[in-house]
Amino acid sequence: MADEHSRVLDRGPLVLIADTAHGPRIEAVNRAGAAAGAHKGMMLADARTLCPEIATAPSDPAGDLGFLETLAIWAQRWGPWSALDPPDGLLVDVTAVAHLFGGENRLLADVQQAFAQRKLAVRTAIAPTAGAAWALAHHGRDGAIVEGAEAIERALSDLPVAALRLDQDVVTVLRRLGLKRLGEIATLGRDAIQRRFRNRKSPAANPLVRL
Repeated sequence: MADEHSRVLDRGPLVLIADTAHGPRIEAVNRAGAAAGAHKGMMLADARTLCPEIATAPSDPAGDLGFLETLAIWAQRWGPWSALDPPDGLLVDVTAVAHLFGGENRLLADVQQAFAQRKLAVRTAIAPTAGAAWALAHHGRDGAIVEGAEAIERALSDLPVAALRLDQDVVTVLRRLGLKRLGEIATLGRDAIQRRFRNRKSPAANPLVRL
């Protein structure tokens, strides 16, 4: 019955919401909701102006984190070490492991199949650094593989600046400077970026630290 109820809900626009001082805010959106224009971070009132029939359910951050912890342990089937990347990500060290699956492409295919069998959507990437893998999984081509540290800059150059895991206000500043893609940051020059963000020490607030 629960599975059937979930299927019925997922046929139409559905969002998970959290209460805030300014009213309910959207924390997650199903495919139909996204197609209707809703997105994470939007206020529910704004989403309902676009889609009055949108259904809602309360978000469950504690339950999501518990499920992610379970997934992290299960994901060690692809590597000896895994870590949480809340709210919805996992990092798995696959160094010297891919050959056991027949190569990196087959390893990712196995990941996709295992998640699909459990009716879980997933985006994957393999890269020499955790930051590059995160950027590709969130903003690049699903299933992207980068081999060798020298290939990272080329692989990431066309991704949006948000792929650096920056605070939203920093992303806004970069866009106002005309920098929308990672490859464009190099055209401005590191000295100019350093002057603009020299007082920001947090990685999420300083593009050069992330780079």
